[in-house]
Amino acid sequence: MKETHGYILICLASIIWGTLGIFGKLAFEFGIRPETLIALRLSISSLTIFIPVNFFKNELFKIQKKDSLKFLVLGIFATAFQRVTYFYAVDLTTAAIAAILIYTYPLFVIVYSSLFLKEKIIPSIVLAAILTFSGVLLVLKVYGVSWLSTSPFGVILGVVSSILFAAYFLIIKSLRNHFTNWTLILYADGIGALTLTPIIFASFPEIFNYTQQLWLLILAIAWFPSLMAYLIYSYALKHVQASKGSILSVIEPLSTAIFAATILSEAFEPLQIVGVALALTGVVLLLYRPRFKSKIDKIQDQKELPAGS
Repeated sequence: MKETHGYILICLASIIWGTLGIFGKLAFEFGIRPETLIALRLSISSLTIFIPVNFFKNELFKIQKKDSLKFLVLGIFATAFQRVTYFYAVDLTTAAIAAILIYTYPLFVIVYSSLFLKEKIIPSIVLAAILTFSGVLLVLKVYGVSWLSTSPFGVILGVVSSILFAAYFLIIKSLRNHFTNWTLILYADGIGALTLTPIIFASFPEIFNYTQQLWLLILAIAWFPSLMAYLIYSYALKHVQASKGSILSVIEPLSTAIFAATILSEAFEPLQIVGVALALTGVVLLLYRPRFKSKIDKIQDQKELPAGS
């Protein structure tokens, strides 16, 4: 049951992530630069956790020395640099191309999980990954994207962003057995915010003149698709298979497209509807476990129990 709940929570986190595109689009209309938004987003989310933890539960600050390097990589590279490389990939290519590139990250997770975590990659997982990724491509309108005229360096940055997000996923999963999700997000966002502090200092004159409406959007971005979604996501990773969990998180662009169609009244093309259907089919296939399969698993588990247990 915990595994099922974990997959449901990953879907929920991905749906909440889908609101980021809506909030971000509204925020950009006020003139905020994406890199400044990223820096403020991490600063606010980390401070939101830091203040109550510092006063009421400071034992959550405690980490083991042997894990320090993992936390530094998590905060500097998998959090701060991942978001920056993604932004520059968008800037040098297009939002659609950058999104397509970043959502190749489940492929890196699947390969790593098979080689190093010894997870069994069964045909249904591979088929689910193909269906889900194909659906995402249609939702992101890959058929309307011009790859020939895009910047090669922008594509490279998009792939780097994807690899760094795969690293985020795998580091969080490896640390989740020893630390609470609050500790993980506190250090990930806190170290990431410190890394991007120069951006805030450079943008201070602009930040001082932000309107009340823009600050409300910034706070919404920091608290919901950032803090809340990542807390749910990191909590869920303790109970799920890495390969399946990474595939499920690609629900985010589906929810973004649906939110854009319903809230911003953006046109939803027929091929995008086909893409949603394909992706959801992949998700259902990923989570579906026939009853006879569960019985076989129980029989196998009983056979593996030591005598007298």
